[in-house]
Amino acid sequence: MAPTKETVEWQTSEIIKCLLADEEENENRVFPQSAHGVVEADGPNDNNKDDDFDPVVIADKLRCVADALYEDYKFQAALGDLKQAAAQEAVDAAFSHGVDTLFQSQVLEKAEVAPEMQLIRASVAVGRYVKKSCPDLKSKVQSAMTSFLNRRVGAWVTQQGGWDKVKV
Repeated sequence: MAPTKETVEWQTSEIIKCLLADEEENENRVFPQSAHGVVEADGPNDNNKDDDFDPVVIADKLRCVADALYEDYKFQAALGDLKQAAAQEAVDAAFSHGVDTLFQSQVLEKAEVAPEMQLIRASVAVGRYVKKSCPDLKSKVQSAMTSFLNRRVGAWVTQQGGWDKVKV
């Protein structure tokens, strides 16, 4: 059964937290508990035993994708606007603009990759770069990334069956 929109939004939030967390934070990650005191590894009210959702594993895969984009000169150029706008408290708009700029260059070069995957890759690369270069913006970027991914690819992730079914 496909996950609900709310489940995918929760999954996206958890993945972004893991993606931007330091290694130590992920190792010490505490999972939320249900009303019955049992650790829930996936999400609230999730009784699907076949569910493979693990935000740390998905974040690690996305981290590898992002690291590959760091060397791209187009990626470096797209971050200029993001840095400038972030200083002016326009992180959401700057994040979206930076990802869209990188996305457009990737679409032309890698037409064989689904546009949703290209958006995911571009947003992860931008988010990881900002976290590394401006650690004080981590919480703002985490919020902007989560909002962006839910808005732009949330429905697609739901169609795929959730984040654990998306081939990164």
